[in-house]
Amino acid sequence: MDQSIIADLLAHPRVSETRQHIHHSVPKLDHLLRVARYSYMLAPWMGADRRTAVRAAVLHDLDSRLGTLTTHGAIAARVAAEMGEPEAVSEAIVSHMYPFGPRPTTREGWVLVVADKMASLSDLSAFVGGLFTGRSLRIRNELRASDPFYRSRAARRQRRRLIARLWRSRGREALTP
Repeated sequence: MDQSIIADLLAHPRVSETRQHIHHSVPKLDHLLRVARYSYMLAPWMGADRRTAVRAAVLHDLDSRLGTLTTHGAIAARVAAEMGEPEAVSEAIVSHMYPFGPRPTTREGWVLVVADKMASLSDLSAFVGGLFTGRSLRIRNELRASDPFYRSRAARRQRRRLIARLWRSRGREALTP
């Protein structure tokens, strides 16, 4: 993969901090880069813009923990827009959870949907394989200790209550752009 497409994103603090975040029981940055590699390979085959697809892949799960299965795409799309990414990148990100979220409206969105599912299966395979050696649980425990989101059970419960309260009081609109 041509790293120059995403070099600026990898240096950004919002992306680099994901090294310490847990996602599918693996470091989130590993997942993001796996999705980026799949997007890089799939984009030409699906007639999509490679640069847009790969950049969307690197950003598609930023702040995902602040949303739900169906809403975290909109949250990550907002983060991408705040980071100065073009509208096409945000459009691809919003729909990456299809069929649980909105249907993709662009080829880049479809690339991201397929690449994310492929990477998630790969994450799961790596985790299950590491259960036999103890590697997976060791990595998961290290990530839980270093990830600020999981450091405190009380903080985690408080976040859940806040998200639930927002959801109940304002509905889905409170969690989407």
